Amino acid sequence: MGMRRFSVVLRAGLVGLLSALSLGAAVAAAEVAVTDQAGRRVALAQPAQRVVLTDTSDFIALALIDDRPAQRLVAWNRWRLDADTLAALRAADPAFDDILQLSVDDPNNFPLERVIALQPDLVVLHPRFNAAERLIRQLEAAGVAVAVLRLTPSLRAADSLDGLRRLGVLIGRGEQAEAYAAFFQARLERIRSRAATVQRRPSVLLEPHAGSAACCSSVGSGENIGDLVSAAGGRHIGEGVLPGMFGQLSLEYVLEQAPEVYIGVGGAHLAERGGLVLGVSTTPAAAQASLGRVLARKGMSGIRAVEDGRAHGIWFPLTGGLSIVALEAVAKWVLPELYADIDPQATLDEINARFLATPLRGTFWTNAPARPGGFPAPSRSTR
Repeated sequence: MGMRRFSVVLRAGLVGLLSALSLGAAVAAAEVAVTDQAGRRVALAQPAQRVVLTDTSDFIALALIDDRPAQRLVAWNRWRLDADTLAALRAADPAFDDILQLSVDDPNNFPLERVIALQPDLVVLHPRFNAAERLIRQLEAAGVAVAVLRLTPSLRAADSLDGLRRLGVLIGRGEQAEAYAAFFQARLERIRSRAATVQRRPSVLLEPHAGSAACCSSVGSGENIGDLVSAAGGRHIGEGVLPGMFGQLSLEYVLEQAPEVYIGVGGAHLAERGGLVLGVSTTPAAAQASLGRVLARKGMSGIRAVEDGRAHGIWFPLTGGLSIVALEAVAKWVLPELYADIDPQATLDEINARFLATPLRGTFWTNAPARPGGFPAPSRSTR
């Protein structure tokens, strides 16, 4: 082989090698990968465009970092969300109707074949599915990536929005996820730093599904909405006697504990059961009236918090992806002087303006009539 021909071949080889390396770098750059909250590496050739979510609160969490969440979703476990909220989400984006509605509460009723038929590139399993190894293997065998992530904040974790940040990477919205996480964490640390100075934690009765049954259900010691009270510097009276997520307290026990603050948790789904009604279609007057009915149940008038006018209500979906707003509201109810300058309505307005793809408007908290302390229920948000 002559030197000239050898030089041509060498140059061609080098060009081919550089092209291959360049292509490989481009592919590597397009790949996104994280370690999920089960310790599994999840890698995608490109950011996920067809996503399945398995927790009711996940849609609002996704809408905080994605401006068109309905177009990215192919299936969502939305069965516990009330009709009014679903209607508001649907009105904001017609693509909402194309999302397959799942009704999944454990791995045994996960519609595997229907989900695979949708050809998703990512299924996000809530950590309660963590032990569902067979389901994960079946999805991955069908070519579907699976990530075990909690998308709603964990107030017990140092990095409360770790799951949402990892999802941001997987869907190519990492910058947006980091921005919301920074916003959330700054406000959370403001609460935590003040709560650390509390010498005596006020006692609180936090009642889920408020008014739907006799007094009184309560949150327990498990990780749940009771963490809002603990993070704010209070103590909910179910934490020492109910080991799980929630349970029933006797009226005698409640009266003996004499909680200083009552907080009911409700939503539009409780209207037919005579419970606490709040939400996107609820007026302030209707919300307050429903709280009045909750407080009129047998034995409630003898509870210290009710006698003192320190009874309040909050919308259950607000305790999920938007729990920083719920935390600020709870903090002001539990320790009004310590958190006098904090404004949960302003925080919600800023979230609506800066982050949420579909701004939430409605009545999301309320107070008992003629109460001497706390802070006023807002007029319905118009942002």
